[in-house]
Amino acid sequence: MTTALAVLLTTTTDGGDKDTATGTSPTPSAATDPSATVAGTARPRSLPPGTHEEAGGFAWAPPAGWRRDVKTGAEVHYTSPDGGQELVAKSSLARGNLMDSWSASEQSAHQGQGYAKIRLAETTFRGYPAVVWEYTFTLRGTPWHARLLGFDADGKSYQINTWYQPAVEAQAVRTYEKVKDSFTLL
Repeated sequence: MTTALAVLLTTTTDGGDKDTATGTSPTPSAATDPSATVAGTARPRSLPPGTHEEAGGFAWAPPAGWRRDVKTGAEVHYTSPDGGQELVAKSSLARGNLMDSWSASEQSAHQGQGYAKIRLAETTFRGYPAVVWEYTFTLRGTPWHARLLGFDADGKSYQINTWYQPAVEAQAVRTYEKVKDSFTLL
């Protein structure tokens, strides 16, 4: 399924912002405090429970028990046990205006079987400029619903996407929202 979706999905993401904690000078109280840092060092990142750090400069918490498939170091897919939903997170260098890029991809998507745009709109995600693209399509006779979120941060682009079969929509949307909430730039 992923290969056929390549026509419909944009490739826009890679990387993340880095944790740049500066630390403090050691003092007698800091030396006895295990959470204190020494000048020139940084505390290890504190990620939400269940979060998995990815090579693409982000972390997220995909559902337990889902099949993991790494396409590249910066693109990771998770598929539900029943195959009715797929989650994708990826990153790349930002290239131009995200809405322009996704609008061009949307024009190409019209060639896909049963493609129907629900929305393609600019928005923000945690204060970053973002685009949402929602559509339906058919793949090998099976209907699918896609929800894509792309955003740019510090010269990099990220995507958090899902596609699912309509029969599992309520649970799929809850799962997608939970995964988006867990998405953390590194």
